[in-house]
Amino acid sequence: MCKKLLFATIFLCAINNLKAQNLVNLSGWVAGSGSVSGFQGTGLPSENERIWSIGPHGTQVVLWRCKPSGDRNGDGGFDASGFNIDHQKMYRLSVWLKKTNSHDGNSYLGCGYVNHLSGQPNSNAYFWMGDLPELDKWYLVVGYIHASNDPSTESFGGIYDGVTGQKITAITDFKFRSDNPTVMIRSFLYDDPNTNDRQYIYGPRIEEVNGNEPTIASLLSFNTNQADAYFSGKVGIKTKIPGDYDLAVNGKIRSHEIKVESTASTWPDYVFQKEYDLKQLDAVEAFITKNGHLPEVPKAKDIEANGVELGEMNKILLKKIEELTLYMIDKDKRIQALEESVKKLKK
Repeated sequence: MCKKLLFATIFLCAINNLKAQNLVNLSGWVAGSGSVSGFQGTGLPSENERIWSIGPHGTQVVLWRCKPSGDRNGDGGFDASGFNIDHQKMYRLSVWLKKTNSHDGNSYLGCGYVNHLSGQPNSNAYFWMGDLPELDKWYLVVGYIHASNDPSTESFGGIYDGVTGQKITAITDFKFRSDNPTVMIRSFLYDDPNTNDRQYIYGPRIEEVNGNEPTIASLLSFNTNQADAYFSGKVGIKTKIPGDYDLAVNGKIRSHEIKVESTASTWPDYVFQKEYDLKQLDAVEAFITKNGHLPEVPKAKDIEANGVELGEMNKILLKKIEELTLYMIDKDKRIQALEESVKKLKK
């Protein structure tokens, strides 16, 4: 139940975050052929199909399927335009692509009328065009459009392997024009003579880069398979800064069971070994008087500042219980010896 509850929480948080940031309205992305509301098909209506199939995250979704007719023009895909932007801010555009059968033709991700990072205008801009590295495999293609007043000439875009999450290819970034208040996203297959080829497109996104957008890791690793989930990057719930932790939760967690892994070599059974140096109680008392806490137990101020590592704290507490048990055994032996002495004196 714990696992399902945690997955459901992450799933809902991720769903809300992904939907809230995307400027592209995918409500009209339904099964059918040809163009659809908000998306102008590239090529013939017969070259554009939307079908239910398995997407990059292992779930049933609607995919845009490019189906070449052999005319070597536009062979399926879409132009989606008219998204209002602030040209003084950076935006990220992305789409999932998969090609099957052959490497004929070229795949595209473009953004329309912008400037190169050098400032030169480009009325037909594409972040990337070419062949995906492998057939029958999903890739996330990500491009950035910098603010019109951004002096940077560094490109951040790339193609990411949908299985490993690795950035395998760098691609070209662009810059907004100060006189253009909108942006478009277009992705398609072009110049493919092979009628047996198919290109699949999923999840076009446009989002402002402001720190609230989903991370690339979350776009890549939002993979679901029935009740199980896999995340290749760090996960934050109600926090955008997981830090050094794979899962960071800024709130309460309720669970029926939590298992913390440990090794036999670090578990404190060594307290019961003959060579263990059990401190005398007067030495323990002196430490407590000086420091205000047991030896090896963290200070209250440290706990308040850094929290408690449950696995390590359980080891410390067990060690103290085992030491206390040894003290009790020793005291019991002393008491028995005294009782025997008293009996002899009475006789």
